[in-house]
Amino acid sequence: MPTLFLKHKVSSYDSWRPAYDAHVSKRTEAGLKEIGVYRDSKDPNSLLIAWATDDVSKAKTFIDSPDLKARMKEAGVLMDPKFWFAD
Repeated sequence: MPTLFLKHKVSSYDSWRPAYDAHVSKRTEAGLKEIGVYRDSKDPNSLLIAWATDDVSKAKTFIDSPDLKARMKEAGVLMDPKFWFAD
């Protein structure tokens, strides 16, 4: 099953996490199943997130959506997110 990875930095993990959790229904609709949210041990506001997906096309539509971009901005994402897929 393909895995989608996301790396980005946030202004505050404690502020970001509730916004991320509140968006779970949209990730579920996109067919994403969370594997984990990982914080850098030296910078806890630098995150790596992994999801399993069985529909790469649907996942790509989700990560390109204006809704996701707006939600990320509201949640305090500081840098352009880096997404990639792996098998």
